[in-house]
Amino acid sequence: MTMMNGAALQGSAIGGPQMAQIPIPTPGQIVELTDAHERYRQDLVLRMEADWELLILTPFDAGEGYREYTSNDPMTHFTKVTSAISSGKLRFRVPVERSNRTKRDRQSAKERFIIGMLKANDERLIRLGQPSLQETLAAFINARGWYCGRMLLVKDPLTGETYPDITPWDPMHVSWGMGSKGLKWVCHKSKMTRSEVKESYGVDAAEGSPGRIDGDVMDYFTSATFDDTDGVDVYDWYDEVFNIVVANGRYVKFPTPHSPNRHVPAFFGYVGPLPLIQSRTGTRRANLVHQGESIFAANRRIYEKVNLIYSTMLQLVALSRDHAFYITGGAGNKELPKNPFLEGAQFALPEGYKFDIVPLLEMSKDTGAFLGLVSAEIQRGALPYSLYGQLAFQLSGYAVKLLKQATDSPILPRSQAMERGYSQIANGICDQFATGAYGTMQLNGFAQNRNWFDEAFDPQMMVGLPAVEVTLKANTPQDDLANLQMAKMASEGTWPALSWRYIWDEILDIQDTDNMADEIKEQVGERMLPEAALMVLMQAMEKQGRPELAMLYQGRLIKLAIMDQAPPPGTNGSKGGGGQEGFSPEVAPGPMQGAPVPQPTPQQGANVPPGTERPGAQGQP
Repeated sequence: MTMMNGAALQGSAIGGPQMAQIPIPTPGQIVELTDAHERYRQDLVLRMEADWELLILTPFDAGEGYREYTSNDPMTHFTKVTSAISSGKLRFRVPVERSNRTKRDRQSAKERFIIGMLKANDERLIRLGQPSLQETLAAFINARGWYCGRMLLVKDPLTGETYPDITPWDPMHVSWGMGSKGLKWVCHKSKMTRSEVKESYGVDAAEGSPGRIDGDVMDYFTSATFDDTDGVDVYDWYDEVFNIVVANGRYVKFPTPHSPNRHVPAFFGYVGPLPLIQSRTGTRRANLVHQGESIFAANRRIYEKVNLIYSTMLQLVALSRDHAFYITGGAGNKELPKNPFLEGAQFALPEGYKFDIVPLLEMSKDTGAFLGLVSAEIQRGALPYSLYGQLAFQLSGYAVKLLKQATDSPILPRSQAMERGYSQIANGICDQFATGAYGTMQLNGFAQNRNWFDEAFDPQMMVGLPAVEVTLKANTPQDDLANLQMAKMASEGTWPALSWRYIWDEILDIQDTDNMADEIKEQVGERMLPEAALMVLMQAMEKQGRPELAMLYQGRLIKLAIMDQAPPPGTNGSKGGGGQEGFSPEVAPGPMQGAPVPQPTPQQGANVPPGTERPGAQGQP
């Protein structure tokens, strides 16, 4: 294996002498390792291809001459769960030390850094014509049962600005090698045309080509052509130090250090709690197919039975429309001039011929019951039909609770896989940024309290902070009113059961509790002093284009200021002698000074004179 000395990495922007004497795989070794692992997971690849056929509703083969029916349940089930996860609310939380406001501010800044970094990456993906990161991961997690991709901070060679490169990969085309501490290497194998390779890496990928080329004006636009529709296999390799790209058995991107910290810059995982099982014979290859199941796992074999039943029913319905018939008698074959089952069809048969209809076949009387059992099996393995709006009657509270549990069963394992993927991404990017090799980053976005931010982030802010915890709340029906009622009950009384910070954080799921406390104090401050209340009202009148009303409030504010400087009554112009500073209590209304609101005087005496009988009276004497 070829070795690279320390001098070769000394001049690298993110390499250094500590990476000296690190083995670099040759193009042949990269191809050999990747293809060997592809053969090892061949059963898993075949399963993923079969699931893809279910997802795109490949027509069911009912046999030659028979009508086919293909249920749309696989696609609707996939769409429903994918929508719930891709539109779910992601929450990034750095564990908070409640007693230290300075650390809490740094932790909130780290959370905003992650939000801004993911927003910048989504903008990059959309410019490339791809869905957002959350949408793509949700699709791969449901369709493949696995998720993976690369996560890098990259410096633009022209502007020097740092941007995130978080690119999800199709798990069916990813090979990997595990070590004692996690991934040792990962390789994404894809098809690219020669023009795409030339545009991306500046190298002609054709066999026997001279290698790197000097492009001209025409070469700049050749990525839009498809001179080689089959394409060439491109191996995008990442290990703990280097990123290498190989095509046609040679480097098209030479070994390049990818980040200062020695970790494979990739996120990788699968759905479900099932670990890799080793069978009694000692092989694990056959059991890999059951690891990281797709969303079709429970109903994969049932869909075939459903399509067969529906196809049979469709065939019988078609026969009832166009009956089978036969003609007997006469000599030779006889054909009718037109379809005898069209409305008003008339035709004449020669003498000696007889027209007969073949009796219709009927479904077995147990077909309905069997189809009901099959439908129930599908609902147990997918989402209940009531979630699609099929409600024949009103549901009770207990039934709604059971329905939510049935909804969580297929969604929760995939939400947890999404959380693990985003956790790897967030912590991996933060570790790279904390090395200081990328400088500061200017990011913007909406914080998790919907507050807009646009700020520069320094690498030093990441030092010494805990790892990021990620939670995903899928977009399913939630009882937000119950959470508000719980928060109200927990905060009532002289000695509330829970602190406000805990209520905001754990019950109401508010991200930045310090910011929420400041906003509430701001609202209270607007009403604590009469001057503050008048000032807020005056500013509102000005914004609404009512300057005449604003002048009235301005005059009142001036009067309050004058009265505040004047001595209180009874002090003979002196503020001493037991007198108090401030304005006279008569200036502000009673309720603004804290007095109770006056109540109307109740009626004295009876509503009806004694002895009076009047239907509809409002009370008794």
